[in-house]
Amino acid sequence: MIDIPKGSGLGTSSILAGAVVKALFSAAEEQISENEIFSRVLCMEQLMSTGGGWQDQAGGIVPGIKMLSTRPGLIQTIYCEKCLIAEETLKELNHRFALIYTGQRRLARNLLRDVVGRYICNDPDSIEAHENIQRLAVLMCYELEKGNVDGFAKLLTKHWQESQRIDADSTNTCIDHIFLAIDDLIEGKMICGAGGGGFLQVVLKRGVSKEALRERLKEVFQDSGVDIWDCEIIH
Repeated sequence: MIDIPKGSGLGTSSILAGAVVKALFSAAEEQISENEIFSRVLCMEQLMSTGGGWQDQAGGIVPGIKMLSTRPGLIQTIYCEKCLIAEETLKELNHRFALIYTGQRRLARNLLRDVVGRYICNDPDSIEAHENIQRLAVLMCYELEKGNVDGFAKLLTKHWQESQRIDADSTNTCIDHIFLAIDDLIEGKMICGAGGGGFLQVVLKRGVSKEALRERLKEVFQDSGVDIWDCEIIH
């Protein structure tokens, strides 16, 4: 985590905060539930004015690929349901999944302020996109449980389209250019975090190697910082 750049979109600040909270309670020999960790990190994010939610710390602390949900209310209780994914599916997903660094940093605070503002104002397009994303998450888990990585990848792209409806600033010229340059190599695409920079995530088409993806990025973007970062999905 030390080498990950700031503004990555990977939720590292929330995950680190969660680790610190858990370490402090452990040092004090006190027990703390996962939901209490999520809540304390959420409070920390507001105090630091970063405006984060609970998804990053919950996603980082609870192991594996899972469905996370909660109900409306000031007190958030996070429900976690692990996706039942076969080893061969996970192996294929790891083989085809790649993280691409855009070379740009972005501040999630401003993006999140606009997203929350549109939601609170009951903007019809934003509300519809949020509802669609909820359904897409359920379908993504279903496709992975079936072993259909291609189906998952297509849903990932649909998620990306809905994210842009929620906040047009989740993308920019650089991100659009990256996706356009590798369009023939990928089956699915999505940003990480609030977008606007940081990392992108893609699922490669069958038969396309990560080395081929790296060569294409180097060919188009030279030494701009756009490149693949090594990663592994742990389930």
